[in-house]
Amino acid sequence: MPLVTRVVGDTSTDGNRIRLQIVVDDHEVNEIVLCRDDVQSVVGLLIALGGQALSRSGSEQEPSTASARPFPVDLITLGDDERGEPVLVFSVGATALAFNLARDQLAELGRTLLTASAQTAGHVN
Repeated sequence: MPLVTRVVGDTSTDGNRIRLQIVVDDHEVNEIVLCRDDVQSVVGLLIALGGQALSRSGSEQEPSTASARPFPVDLITLGDDERGEPVLVFSVGATALAFNLARDQLAELGRTLLTASAQTAGHVN
């Protein structure tokens, strides 16, 4: 299986297309163009396949957060899926990522957000 060694890209001037140049085995350049509306499905597919690859490898290793690239979040919403289970949605640019949460995870997330949002400068007596 050929190995992708580098990916670079840019957007069209009208913002409707995204061009990716995918370098394989350090020499073969492949170019693909995605419609902006297809980005979400490609990102979702890559996340799902990454999870599948991790489970197939049998590795217990957690993904490194040190190499995670932070993105500015445009919108965060919390709701329920069709089964009534909590769903946390992050919208970033043309992509929305939805995460199912167990109720206990939701409670922990709420406590974490409250703690993180508390003012640390000055104390009120």
